[in-house]
Order: sequence, then C-alpha cells, then structure tokens
Amino acid sequence: MEYRLLGSVRVRDADGQEVHLARPKHRQVLVALLASANRAVPAGHLVEHLWDGTPPRSARGNLKTYISALRRLLSPADPGAAPIETVGDAYRLVVRPGELDLLTFRDLVRQGRGALKAGDPRRGETLFQRALLLWRDDPFQGVPLTLLLQEIVTGLREERLGVFEDWADARLDLGLHAEVIGPLRECVRDHPLRERPWGQLMLALARDGRRADALAAFQELRTRLVEDLGVEPGQPVQRLHQRILSGDGDLFRGTAAAADAPGATNDGEQPVTPPPAPPAVPRQLPSGSPHFVGRERELSRLETWLNPPDGSPPAPVVAICGPPGAGKSALALHAAHRAETRFPDGQVYVNLRSAMPGVRRLDTGELIGRLLRTFGTPGSEVPPDVDEAASALRTILHGRRVLLLLDDASSIAQVGPLLPMTSGSTVLLTSRENLAPAAPASHVDLGPMPRDEAVAMLVRRFSAGGVGFSQKAVERLADLCDGFPLALHVAGARLASHSGWSADMLIEHLEDESSRLDELRTGEIGVRSSIAVSYTALADSGQALDREAAQAFRLIGLLRVPDLGLEAVAGLLDRPPRAAERVIERLFDARLVESPAPGRYTMHDLIRLYAQERAVDSEPVDRREAALRRVLGFLVATTGAAVRVIDPHRLHAGVPEAPQRPKTLRGRDEATRWLEREWPNLLTIVGQAWDADAATARLAVGLALNLQWHLAAQGYRHEMLWLGTRSLATARRLADRESEAQALAMVAMAHRLLNHDTEELKRLHELLDLCRELGDPHGELRALGNLASACLLMERPEEALRYADRQLAISRRVGSPVGERYALMMAGDAHLLLGSHDEAVATLRLALRRAREASDVMHEAMTLRRLGEAYLAAGDAVIARAHLLDSLAGFDACARGPQERSETLVALARSARMLGRLGEASEYVAEALRIARESGDRHDEGRALREQAELHGRG
Repeated sequence: MEYRLLGSVRVRDADGQEVHLARPKHRQVLVALLASANRAVPAGHLVEHLWDGTPPRSARGNLKTYISALRRLLSPADPGAAPIETVGDAYRLVVRPGELDLLTFRDLVRQGRGALKAGDPRRGETLFQRALLLWRDDPFQGVPLTLLLQEIVTGLREERLGVFEDWADARLDLGLHAEVIGPLRECVRDHPLRERPWGQLMLALARDGRRADALAAFQELRTRLVEDLGVEPGQPVQRLHQRILSGDGDLFRGTAAAADAPGATNDGEQPVTPPPAPPAVPRQLPSGSPHFVGRERELSRLETWLNPPDGSPPAPVVAICGPPGAGKSALALHAAHRAETRFPDGQVYVNLRSAMPGVRRLDTGELIGRLLRTFGTPGSEVPPDVDEAASALRTILHGRRVLLLLDDASSIAQVGPLLPMTSGSTVLLTSRENLAPAAPASHVDLGPMPRDEAVAMLVRRFSAGGVGFSQKAVERLADLCDGFPLALHVAGARLASHSGWSADMLIEHLEDESSRLDELRTGEIGVRSSIAVSYTALADSGQALDREAAQAFRLIGLLRVPDLGLEAVAGLLDRPPRAAERVIERLFDARLVESPAPGRYTMHDLIRLYAQERAVDSEPVDRREAALRRVLGFLVATTGAAVRVIDPHRLHAGVPEAPQRPKTLRGRDEATRWLEREWPNLLTIVGQAWDADAATARLAVGLALNLQWHLAAQGYRHEMLWLGTRSLATARRLADRESEAQALAMVAMAHRLLNHDTEELKRLHELLDLCRELGDPHGELRALGNLASACLLMERPEEALRYADRQLAISRRVGSPVGERYALMMAGDAHLLLGSHDEAVATLRLALRRAREASDVMHEAMTLRRLGEAYLAAGDAVIARAHLLDSLAGFDACARGPQERSETLVALARSARMLGRLGEASEYVAEALRIARESGDRHDEGRALREQAELHGRG
C-alpha cells in the first residue's frame, strides 16, 4: 500500500492503482488512523475526530460501518486481510516502512538530526532536503477538517517548519549561506514572529558580506515583536546582533565546507596528523540467515538501542527473549550486522549453549575467560575469580566500542557479572528465560511471526529451492507452523530435501495434530526437541517450584482454549490464586506460556501439542479428567453469577452445583466484560467436553445453558443454535430431562433469532409437552410465552392471545412476576393486532406498572415500546414519541440486543414522519435498517423497509 497525507490525501494499492475514497467520513477516519499509524486509536477518539464532540446517537455504529467500508476499499478481495486491526475498543492501521509519507518524513528527519549531532552536516542537509520534498501541499488536502483534525494539521505544519530550520542550519554549516537567503526570506515573511529563522537569515546575510542587510533584518524583527507582542527579541538573536555589530570574525570561520576542503588546516596551524590505523579487532559474528525476512518492528527497536539516531551511546544491555523456536538468534544476528559499524572496536559472538540437548552450558567463568582471551589476555593471566575477571574485562574495554552478542543465555545469573558493560559498548543477549529485569528499557519480547511475514519467509525459501507451491498452500503451511521461524525453517528444509514433494503434500502430513511434531523435524533439528529442552529443565530441576511448573505445563496443554485467566489456572491446578500465580509465572519466565495481558496466559499451538504429549505420558486419565472438571466448575459458577448480575429478572437455567468459587464480579459492566473476554474460551472448552465422562459432560451442558440470555442479548445466533443443539443431544444421552427442557428452550430461541419460524414452533411445542410431563410450571409458562411471541411475529393474534392468557394464569398461580409481565406484554400486542386499542393500552399499562415495581429496566423498555406503538396506531404521535424515546433510553441502559432497538427505531421513524420531521425519520429508519441487516433479522428488516417506503412516499 501507499499512503500520502502531506498534500492531497492519496492511497494506492499494491499494484499502484488509486483507491478511490468517495465519502468524506471515510477520508476522515483514514487520516485519523494514519496520523497515529501503527498505534491503537480508541473508538472514542475517532468519534471525537469525526463529530467535533457532538456525535449522533449512532456514532459508534456508524464508526464500525466506516471501518468496515475502509477495509473493503483497502482490500477488496479479502477485507479481513486489510491492514486495519481491531484492538479491544480501538483500531490500528498497520503501516510498513516506506508506505506512509508522514512516517518516511519523520524517519528522514530523525536520521538527519542524528547526522548533525554526529558532526556530518552534509548528510544531514541531504536527509532534510529529502524529507521536505515529500511535502506536496498542506496536509490532509481534500479532507473536511474537524477541530481535532485541524489540530493535527497545525502540529504537522509546526513539524515541517522545524525541519526547514534544521535544513537551514545544515546549509549554513556547509557554507551555503548565499543559497539559503531566498528560502529564509520566504519563511520569515510567512512566520514573521518566529525568531529562529530571522536569526538564520541574519547570519546568512552577514556571511554573504551584507552586514547592513543583516542588521536591518534584526530591526525589522524587533519592530514586529514590540508592536505585535510588546516584547524584545530573545537573547540568542540579540547576542547574534551584537556579534554582527562588532564584526566578530568567528561568525565567518569554521564552516563544514571549509573543513572539508583538501589540505585545510586549523587556523593556520600544521595539518592534524591522522591517527594510526587501529589494531586488528575481533569480527566474530556468524553470517545471518539468507532466508531472514520480516521482524521490521523489532529490528527498528533494536536499531534504536544499538545505533541511536541522536548519536548518544548505545544501550548497555539489550535482551531478546522468547519461546523455543521464535527466531531469537537469527534476529539478534541480523540486528548485530546492521549495527556493526557502530562498534568499530569489535563484535564478539559466544553461544552460551543453554538450549543445546546433551551439551553442557557455558558457565560464567568460562564465558569471561573466553572474552578476555579474545581481547589479547593470555590464558595464564585470566583471573580465576569471576568478579576479578569481569573487572579485568571492563578495564580492557574501557573507551572502546564493542558489541558482545551472548546467544542463548540460561538466566541473568549466567551473564550477570558482565552487566552492564562500559559506556559505548553493548551486551546483546538472547534467552528463552525472561531477561526483562536485566534490560528493562531495551527488551524485545519475541513471539511467532505475523502471518504475512511467515508467508514471505516460506515464499523466499521455496522460490530459492525450486519447491512448487501455491499462495493458499503457503498460507496454510504458515498457520500449521504457528508462525514459529524454527518450524517454518524445518518445513522448508523438508520440502527442499524431498524433490518429489509439494507444499500440499507436507500440509496433508501436518494436518494430523497427533503427528505434527514428528513431521516438523529434519536431521538433528526439530520443534519437539527444541521445546523439550525448556520443559526438561523444569521437570528435572531440584527446585519444587520448577517441578510444579512442569506439571502445570502438562495440564494447561490439555485445554484447547485461546487463553486462560488466573482464576481458571487456579481451578486447573487446584491451588489458591496466589500460589497458582507463582507457578504460572515460572512458566512465563521459561517462555513456555505467554502473558498477553496482566492475569491472562496463553500457550502457542506447537508448544501446546508438546504439552499434550507430556500430559498423556505423565498424567493418569483420572487426574486429567479431574483437572478439566475443575476448570469447567469454575466457569460454570462464574458464568452463572455473571448472567444473574447482568439480568437478575430473567428465568435462568438450573445447572449443576460446582464446588469452585466464582470470580468476584463487581456490577453489571464488569460481568459483561468478563463474559465477552472469556467468550472464545467458553465456546472452545464446552466443545472439548461434550464427549467426556458423564460428570464432565453435565458441566459442559450447564455452562452452555448458562449463556442463553447473554447470547441472545449479544446477537450470537449461530453459536446459540450450535450450543443448544449439542446440549440437547448430550442431555438426552445422559437422560437428564431437566437439562433437555432447558436446551429445547435455547434451541427454540436460536431458531427465532435465525428466522426459522417452523423450527422454532416445533421446538416450542416439544418443550411445552416435556415441561407438562415433568410437572415443571416455570418451564411451561416460558414455553407458552415464547409461543405467544412466535405467533405474533407470524401475525396470528388470536392464537397468541390464548397462549398469553394461559401463561398469565400459570405465572400468577406459581408466583412468577417475570412470567406475568411477559404474558401481559404479549396479550397487549395481541389486542393491538386485533384492533382492541383500549384493551391493549390497559393491559400494557399494567405490564409497565409491574415492571417498574420490580425495577426490571428491560421489561419496562419493552413495554414502553409497545405502548408507543399502541399510541401510534391511535394516531397520537406526540405521546407515542415520548414513550418510544424512554424505551430507547431503557434499551441503551440495559444493553439489550439488536431486535428491540431496531423495532423501537422504526416506531420512532413513524412518529417523526407523522409529525412532519422527515429528516429525523430518515435517520431513525436508516439506523434501524443497518441494525436489522447486521443482526440478520428479516422481520426487523421488513419493518424498516416498509417504513422507509412510507417515508419515501411521503417525501
């Protein structure tokens, strides 16, 4: 991709074709994301960028629509592959080096300023010139500027002006004073109160022999400042004025141009004798991998630390840490080669051998002795004491600029005496262990490669080796290798060594999880053996914590979940959370698990496969089953608590009691966040447990049934159908009739949301029969209410009224307030369809009173909507509108699902149309239609389309 912001906003795709951004909002979102390229921009900030602090109610929904549209524009063939990422409640536009002119501008400026500090104004001037040439016009041309976008433009103009001034300084240093006078005159004309370019102009004029003009320039600046601001020029300009007045000769000497002249001397003295040629220095870096690709973000950070652009000394300690097979050594070598000119006194490489199977690792004394000998200390003179030897090494390296690449450290203790090295030198470490404490400010946490980089690595290797492949095959192979460079390397080597194989053949072998680690091996190199080194170090350790961590590793491998919270880990290990945290953090330090967020842990797929192998080999079946039940028990308990906190008035499923304590959830918002965060894990672990032993399967069914109301509210229709169907089958297999009834209710609701009317009625009648057979009045009244609702959707009001009356009678008999409220709402709807307006209003008012008595915000909002529709039917749009606005506020307060909001918006559109507010009506119906189409509800979409047609006819 190619993005241009410094002028008219332009976007070109990978083929150089212009991407047409027709809508102003699309351009505004794009520039807001590009102005913070590669950083997550919260949705709230984007809303502020678009609407100047007065967003419409639908702002968040509109923003999602704009983001989706941008993804389609940037990647028409595969919007999911577009460079816009969703990061929680934020969005990030990923830009590669060279794609965005603003980032290229800033990179050139950074290099230019570094060159000036290093005493190289010629290179600095060239870099500044290249940076300024990127500006084609004022930034963001063609984009409507809100206040925040205007602030960004103002900041960019300031950046450009500062770079222009740096460019002028570089030209003055080079003796190009005559050439810079014209551009400086234009600058002070456009920025008459900015003192730095006035001072530069004064200096240029003085050096060009135009002393009077230089003094006149000062008087012009002084006049403007005094008249406009009431202040005198600053001290730097006043001192320059005095030096020009006094004819200070130093103003005209010592420019870089003169210094660069052949045979130049220092103020008439003898030419400086060049220093003697440096002695031979160690150049021990092994050659880098010919197939190295990607890791640009990490390389950029490493380059900043090893070769700071401002000319300051490099970081004394730089650490690259990551799990087995992440490519730490290859990255370190690549970065070291790129920075080697910064370390002219030597680049030393030592493999500390901590992850080499069957090879003793290098101890600290051996390491320092080797380094001393490298720099000329005879072996007989190497001090035997480690601290003394480290001091001797620092003495030798004092004043030198040396890079020590210590590859594959086992711990900080192994290299501790060398840290930190003397100023100007750097120790670059790689390790599977967490070495962040050794280099807190210069630490790279390396994980698997992003998919595009993994694909690029395979393509380069296959192309070089003449291996046949398709793009689809390479992408699948990258996924099967989990993005780990070691696995990718092994896969490439296997194909290269089997001339008759294609990528598709290797994929077929790797698809089988049980043999994947067997296939990812070539010669002595294999993914399994690489992971085994880290695991064995824990399992065979003399430390109890390490052995506990090894067992935790095995048990975590049993769970095929994206990640685990600390409480779930505690349940799995059957330990209190504090004790479980110590164990899991030890695994994190060993890089056998990752921690993407505080209290969250994940295991990469290939590592998980190895952990599963170790679990099957070392953990008895009953212990594995008990561990799975403990995690399920915790999740059942916590989901049950969460859904009741979120919606205390609903009739929730009765599920098995679990001995595990639920996570403490403080309020509705926290409960909702927990469910959303855990949703992928809940879905995965339930799927893993269906076919387990009876006790485990019952917990899986209970967990699924707990989620019914949450799934409905969030619009997870297909997931609800899958969970309900599997729960139904499992409950029948276990002969659990109560769970069967609850699963039938869940399946029926899923069919409702999926517009499967016939299937919904079928399941509801099954549910009604089963509840009557079980003597379950609560289940019966629930089935009757849902049958009434289904009949209303199919416009069968007489039948709906019969079901609602029966539900009302049972609810009052068994004392179910929620059932009574729902029955009254359904009866009110039925009366309205039958044309009994007064009876409908009376029934709905009773439902509203009951909802308010129970503080049931959702039922209150649902009843208000129905009352609003009743008043619309009677032609009273003013009262209807008031009820509908209150209803919409209620749905917002309880975060009800899309169906209720869409119906309310359609009714509001109708009320606005009746009141002659056609623009307002159009906004309501457009939002209703968007929600209906996003949720896939054809009933809602039909309502919105009919109202839209009415509105267009009226217009």
